[in-house]
Formats: sequence, structure tokens, C-alpha cells
Amino acid sequence: MKIIRAGDSIFIKISFFLFFFLLPLFANNANKQIEGIVIDAETGNRLAQANIIISGTDFGTITNNDGEFIIEYSSDYPVRLQISHIGYITYVEQITQQMTNSIEIKLYPQTIQMDELVVTGTRSKKFRSEAPIATEVISQKEIQNSGARNVAELLSQRAGVSLQTSVAGGSILNVLGMDSRYVLILIDGQPVTGKFNDRVSLDQILTAQLAKVEIVKGPSSSLYGSEAMGGVINIITDNNKVYREVNISGRYGNTQNNFEGNGLKNGSNNIGLNIIQPLNDLLFDFSINIEEIQKDKAVLQIDIDKVRKTVFGSKINWKLNDNNKVSFRSNSYSQIDNGASQLMNTNTDIDRNNFSFSHQTNYQKSWNLNQTLINNNYSRNYVQKRPWGKLEKDDLTNEKHLEYEILLNKQTESSEVNAGFEIYRANYSSDRINSGEQEITSKSIFGQYDLRINNQLNLIVGSRFDNYSKDYKVLSPRVGLMYKLNDKWKVRTSWGKGFRAPSFIERFIDWNNVQFNYLIEGNPDLKPEQSNGVTVGLDYFNSSNSELSLNYFYTFFENRIQDTIKKPGVISYENSSNAKFSGLELTYRFKTSDNLESKWVMNLLNNRDEDDNPIPNTIPFSISNFTNFGLFNNFLQNSINLKWVAPYKPQEFDTQKGIYVLAQEKNKGYTLINFRSTIKIYNSLKVSLVLENVGNYTNENIGPFIGRAAYLELSNTIIKGE
Repeated sequence: MKIIRAGDSIFIKISFFLFFFLLPLFANNANKQIEGIVIDAETGNRLAQANIIISGTDFGTITNNDGEFIIEYSSDYPVRLQISHIGYITYVEQITQQMTNSIEIKLYPQTIQMDELVVTGTRSKKFRSEAPIATEVISQKEIQNSGARNVAELLSQRAGVSLQTSVAGGSILNVLGMDSRYVLILIDGQPVTGKFNDRVSLDQILTAQLAKVEIVKGPSSSLYGSEAMGGVINIITDNNKVYREVNISGRYGNTQNNFEGNGLKNGSNNIGLNIIQPLNDLLFDFSINIEEIQKDKAVLQIDIDKVRKTVFGSKINWKLNDNNKVSFRSNSYSQIDNGASQLMNTNTDIDRNNFSFSHQTNYQKSWNLNQTLINNNYSRNYVQKRPWGKLEKDDLTNEKHLEYEILLNKQTESSEVNAGFEIYRANYSSDRINSGEQEITSKSIFGQYDLRINNQLNLIVGSRFDNYSKDYKVLSPRVGLMYKLNDKWKVRTSWGKGFRAPSFIERFIDWNNVQFNYLIEGNPDLKPEQSNGVTVGLDYFNSSNSELSLNYFYTFFENRIQDTIKKPGVISYENSSNAKFSGLELTYRFKTSDNLESKWVMNLLNNRDEDDNPIPNTIPFSISNFTNFGLFNNFLQNSINLKWVAPYKPQEFDTQKGIYVLAQEKNKGYTLINFRSTIKIYNSLKVSLVLENVGNYTNENIGPFIGRAAYLELSNTIIKGE
């Protein structure tokens, strides 16, 4: 079914004409500059890598190793110079005229860093304390200290998140009790191509090169479109480094069971390399990460003996002039799974290749325009062979996505406007769908207005319209409000709608499962699943040592796509049910010194279907904690991650009836503990020991399936400097 029309092709050609020829005509070369130095107000030490930006523009720089900076710009006076650094209170100074002398900026230490930049909630850079839409951040320090190898492991350590085994194979990540297909997964602001059972395989995203993870709870389709029914998880790899640097790391680990049975020969190992090299107005960033896992089966029922994951990434940033920047990015992921048993040998090859080219233009008076062309390809080949050579199955799936996106941003002292347009084409081919290949095109337009009414009240209003040609059209509005009660207390609330477009599999599958003797037929008449949700939060911030937030969320799902028995032996899909997801989350964070910080999260969930039955895989009550403490003047850094799950009755899948049923007995409460200890040798070499699941807890029905495990990790910055 090819829906692309000639008009779309003409539009793309016109857009590219504007992209390459007309837009640069509007750009002005910078003719003003500010020189200065940034120092610690208490010690007088110069601060390297402090962020310097002109508020409301994309003009910015960072201080060098001597704390010095030069920032060039073309904005009209007055301009607001904003200086920030991790661990310091952000400083803002208004510049009313051309500066002839170098200025000195003093930053005061801040025990808890609240004002980190976030982008996911509003699709523009804002300090977290000033963003009307609440955003949770998993920092790079938390990621490194978690010991997690991939994003699935990282998120599953948090309260309100669980990793469950899928009855169709693989695993399902549940966020606040919601299936991960209702939470949009982004990497650097762009959706991930290639899903298994309509879900992003988060175990395929390694943590080695992550800068942070941002999480927005509640419907967010007003900015991002399909799949943002319950929230957005933005996995960010940009680290904003501009100096020459070469990092290398290695890791070896094994489970206790494997070690006792096979010694050191069967385990997991990982090696990574990252090179950053500036060259005049160019910045090159290359990375490679290879992970190999042997006899470390996450799901005991699946005979996988060896997994090999290879990730290669490259970024080239080119500053054409003070108003124009271009960026080239490519990312390649490869995974090979091999398994063998007495009855069957299996092999799965997964390849994902992403490429993007973007051009950013800054106009005078704070107008910014960013255009991006994205091309993603994904393939998955699953082969089953008998040990004697007979081929039983050879399934090949391919996905191709092409997207053009244009974003416009305008900022003033009291308001901000974001608007954008996207045109998107997806092609899906598989032996399991009608005609072997299907294609769909969508066009989207969105807008958002952020108004600071006064010093206490901030209002944000936005909406997005998605047009899937003749199939369906969806309008997704959102309203957000932030009110500052005083310097320490503030209230955030938002309401919005979300949706998830039916997948290719749900609409077009035509597959006969010979092994279990049933047929699966797609339903081309499916309508989008929709959500309607509200969040309310109360935040307290004491700049001296603590931070507290309490958030309530309620989201109603309708037109949920569910499996249905069309007739005996035939399964299909239909929009048949509703559900409500509600919960309360309390987060408390404190930091008494550089040697001690801790973060606690308590999550209470009450998720029900239309018959008031619990939603499968919902954990009603859980608590997580991350604590980091240093010894011997931080020579020895230690981190403890623990997660406690209260007793509850899980729902288990009945393979005979094909439905989830409530377990007869309660699952006992349990605690998972991970420990990491790091010794810093010299200034660049670090040696870490990681212990996972210290208590060796397992559950053969719902997980975790792997018991105690240990990892040894070495990392070294070989070269660091300009």
C-alpha cells in the first residue's frame, strides 16, 4: 500500500532548496564579543568547561583549561550572559553595551545541582528548575555508578519500573506499570527504528557512551506524536566535550552459577574506545563498543549460548560561521545471537544503521531554525536449523524510515515559541505480512507557546496534528502550568492527550504459527490507541543540601489494541478495551558533601482495566535508592543501588487458555542490591568492582532469572587536552 504522492516529493524538493540556498542569506555574521574568566568564588580556582551562553540564542561556548572564554554574538543589546557549571549556582549578567575589557565571573558552589539543562519536556533547552513540564534526570554519574550494561538494566533498577519476560520471547519493560510500547523511546531526540513485538529492545542500547537519560511522565504526543501515550524517555549521548580526548575501557564479568560450573572461560566481556578530536571549526567524535556474553541466559527458556553486540558511532560538528552549524551523525548497531540445544540450533542477526544531517541557523533577535534529514534502516533475520542440518525457519524483517524535520524557535525575556513540521515515510517488509511489504506516510505540524506571566507563574500551551493520509488523523493538545509559591516551593501541573498508531504487524500480519497450530491475521481497520492524562507535582528545593518532589499522575487509555480470537484457531487484533493508570511518586535527594549523596524514590501504583482488574505486570509498591559515598578523600568511591518490591499477587500467563490469570499466592517481597566500588589511580586510570544482585534473589516465574554476578572494569583517559 503506497501512499506517498507526487506532491510530497515536490514539497521535499522545495524544502531542500530553502535548506541549502535561501536560509543562509538571512544569517548575520557575529560582530561582537565578550572575553572573560570564570573562577570559584570560595577558592579562587579557575573553572574549566563552564558553560557560557547568550540567553534566548544558540550563541555559546565553554571555558578552556585556564577558565578563560571568548564568546562571539550578533544579538542586539541588551543581552543576558548566562554562566553555569556542574555543582555551582548559575550566574546571569545583563550586558548593555560592547565590552572593551575582560570580565571576571565568580560562581558559588551549590551542593545540589538543580539547574541542569533539559530538553525533552518542552523540546527546547531549559534549566530543570525553570521547566513547566516536570523532568526526571538520570545523570551520567548515576549511570556510571549503577553498573548497568544497557538501558534496560539501568531503568529496571528504579522504583516503578520492572523488566518482565514476554510470552513471545525477549523482555518487556514496564514503566509505571505501562507496557513500554506506550512510552516513546528517543535517542538524542529522535525515535528508535526497529522494534521486536512492537517494542524497542532497550537491552540493545549500551550505557557506555550515555551522557544522561531524561524521563517525562504523562501524555506527550503534542510534541512527539505516536507512542508518547504515557511518557517519553530520551536517551542522550551528547556530552558537549570540545577538547581532545581519548578514552578506553574494558570490562569482564560472570554470574556465580557460571563461575562455579565453568570458571572464568564463560562470562561476559566488553571493550570500548572513544576519540574526540577538534580541528579548527570541526569537531570529530568517534566511538566503538563491543560486548560479548556467553552462557548468561536472561531467560532460561530461550536457548541462547552467545550474544555479541557491536556499536559504532560517529559525529562531525562543523561551525560554518557564527550563525550556521552543520552536524553529521551515524550510528551502527549489530547483534548476533547463537544458541544450540539437542533439538534446535538458532541464529539471530540484528542490524540497525542510522544517519542524520542537520543544519542550524541563528537569526538576529533570537530566531533559531533547525532542519534535519534522518535515514534509518533496521533488519532482523531469525534462522532455526535442526542439528542434522534441516532448515525449519528463515524469517527476515526489514524496516526503512526516512524523515525530514524543520524546527523554529523564538525566545524573548518572557516568552518562547516552538513550531515544527515533519514528513515521515516508513517501509516495512517481512515474510509475515500481507504482500510481503507495506508503506505508510505521515505529515505532522506542531506548535507550543511558553509564557512567563510574572515571576511566579509560567504557562505553556501546545498542540500537534498528525495526518496519516486516508488512514486517520489525530490532534494532541497539552497545557502545562508552573507556580512558584516562594523561593523553595513550586507547583507543576499538566494535562495532555497522547496516541499510538497501530503498528505494521497489528494491521498487516498474516502468519501461520505451525508449531502451535494457529493463524494470526492483522486488522487494517484498527484506529489509534489514545490517552488522556494529568500530572500534578509539588517540588521543594533547599540549595544547601536537599531536594524533594511529590508527583501524582493519572492517565486514561481508550481504544486499546488487544488480541482477540476471531474464530477457532485464528487470532487477530481489535480496539476493544480501556484502562486507567494512576500513581504517586515521592523523590528525595540530599547531598551533604562531595563525599556523600543519596536519592530515594518511592512509587505507589494503582493500574486497572475496564473491569477493575489489575493490569498485568504492575508492581503496586516499590522503593529504590542510590547512594554514593567517598572514602580517603574520594580516593575510593562507593555506590549502592537497592530496590525493594513489596509483596503482591502477580498475574501469570496461562499457556493453555492464552490469558493472564491472577496467581494463587502472593509473591513475597524482595530486595535487589547492587554495589560498585571504584579506585582512582593517578588522574586518569580507574578500576571498578561491580557486584549485582548481592542477595542472589531469583524467581523462576517472573524474574529476576539471573542470580549474583560480578564485574571488573578498567577505564583510562589516555589523552586529554586541547
